[in-house]
Amino acid sequence: MSVALAYQAKLAAGEVTRDPAQEDAAKAMDAFLARWQNRNADEPQNILSLLKRKQKRKATTRGLYMYGGVGRGKTMLMDMLVREVKGPKTRRVHFHAFMLEIHARLKKLRDTGGDVDDYLGDVAKEIAAETDLLCFDELHVNDIADAMILGPLFEKLMQGGVAVVATSNYAPQDLYKDGLQRSRFLPFIDFLKAHMDVVYLDSPNDYRLRALSERGTWFYPLGDQSWGQMDTLFEALTGSAGTTSAALDVGGGRSLPVVRTDGHRAWLEFDVLCREARGAVDYLALCEAYLAVFVDNVPRMGEENRNELRRFMTLVDTLYDAGKVLVVRAATTPDKLYDGNTHGFEFQRTLSRLLEMQSPDWLAKKLK
Repeated sequence: MSVALAYQAKLAAGEVTRDPAQEDAAKAMDAFLARWQNRNADEPQNILSLLKRKQKRKATTRGLYMYGGVGRGKTMLMDMLVREVKGPKTRRVHFHAFMLEIHARLKKLRDTGGDVDDYLGDVAKEIAAETDLLCFDELHVNDIADAMILGPLFEKLMQGGVAVVATSNYAPQDLYKDGLQRSRFLPFIDFLKAHMDVVYLDSPNDYRLRALSERGTWFYPLGDQSWGQMDTLFEALTGSAGTTSAALDVGGGRSLPVVRTDGHRAWLEFDVLCREARGAVDYLALCEAYLAVFVDNVPRMGEENRNELRRFMTLVDTLYDAGKVLVVRAATTPDKLYDGNTHGFEFQRTLSRLLEMQSPDWLAKKLK
């Protein structure tokens, strides 16, 4: 198995352009794979050794932490590594989704009661029994609940023989920067540096921005072709992160249905966002949860759609003020989206913002 060879195959097929930084990162992944493959190589291969191995911890492999700017190819390389391994106990998961799972498992254990002294250790054992290789995409920490358990969790996972590979936009020392009680998080950074090879993907190219710039962020008219175009862009941005549907909690016992998300980008229906009784509170929750929002099936609106139009304008204003990336599939171009008179003046402001949010300058700033 070799990520470097798989990368060369992509080059030969014209699927990627040569990037020396990506080639170096692929070689670093190969070095990790060699360690992981040979983790039990020093043991004699006989029946007695196999029986002993079942009675002790799995061998620990030094992990890999790869960081770099947005759109540099980290997710693509992670996906290539996972495809090369193809193991039944190899798991690739978005970091945000994994931490939600950890908190859910912890809650389940606490709810059962009993005499369990180390809930986190018990969860780590469950995961170690299911997983040999754990691959995290987009590791970042902005929640104090995550920050406080991350160090012990990683330590217990690795003690259980789980090899860890992670990608991130942040250097280890910049994780959870300026976070609450960060001093309690610093031991995790030291642990990470001591137990994982840290690789900087120093590419000058932002392939995610290139995808947005080349494909555009406004697709029309509604139909199979425009759906395919937006779907292709969504897949290009999310990679193989394992997108799922979700129900975003917006407070007050209410939720916002998300068609699919990878934890950073969300695909939603116009009807959910603008035909239902929604407001700024819902849209603010959307901005807090995601970096980019895909809105599907936006119709042309007239006087009979004034409520939907007002909500759409509020949605655009909220996304604009929060500096988010907006991708839309609509019945027509932005300037023809509203053909009424009552809100013509107000819509001009929305139109101006929609056009600015499609500009290369906006996308370049918001993807940093």
